[in-house]
Amino acid sequence: MKNIFASGTLALAMAISGNAFAAETKPEKAPTIRTMSGATATTSLNAKQTAVIVIDIQNEYFPGGKMPIPDGMQALKNSKRIVEFAHKNKMPVFFVQHLGDADGPLFAKGSRFAEFHKDLQPAKGDRVISKATPSSFVGTDLQKQLDSLGIKQLIITGLMTHMCVSSTARDAVPLGYSVIIPEDATATRDLATWDNKVVDHKVLQQAALTGVADVFAEIKTTDAVLAMPVK
Repeated sequence: MKNIFASGTLALAMAISGNAFAAETKPEKAPTIRTMSGATATTSLNAKQTAVIVIDIQNEYFPGGKMPIPDGMQALKNSKRIVEFAHKNKMPVFFVQHLGDADGPLFAKGSRFAEFHKDLQPAKGDRVISKATPSSFVGTDLQKQLDSLGIKQLIITGLMTHMCVSSTARDAVPLGYSVIIPEDATATRDLATWDNKVVDHKVLQQAALTGVADVFAEIKTTDAVLAMPVK
């Protein structure tokens, strides 16, 4: 299992180095590990076993913050659609909030930059998880809460795709959860590289989703998630 997880990390590294896409290779010639392992597409959701995890839709990632994300509002709007879908179908919703040190440079606890964006706030009955690392599981009781509810399936949305969304998905699978990521309900930013270049946010988004999809998550659109029947 460790080697399979390592392969997922390698896929991300390869995707963002050199050419982002191997245009000469057809998809059927480069199957994911999930495909080779016989994974099948999710076609319906069990409301009692599915939870929505909304990660870090916080002011630090929007205009005025230190890490504004170009497609952040699209991710917010689609995350909101997923949350409304969950509420309608009585699925639990978890809002994850990254909190840095009060005097730290990012997501400073007690500052407006650590607050959830005004356009997507937890509703009554939603649960809030505070974290200090990229993974929503590390140093939190998220797993305990999910297990107490009998959750098996996670729909993960939010920011940033290459960091906290991917890290949470990678930690979820070894814990026994299956993961769906609505790709247009996530987003990331332009990112400087070690060799003084910049990876465009759209390239990084594609690479991050491709890397996590190799082993850890099923990638769908928001529309596809909302179209699935709920049992």
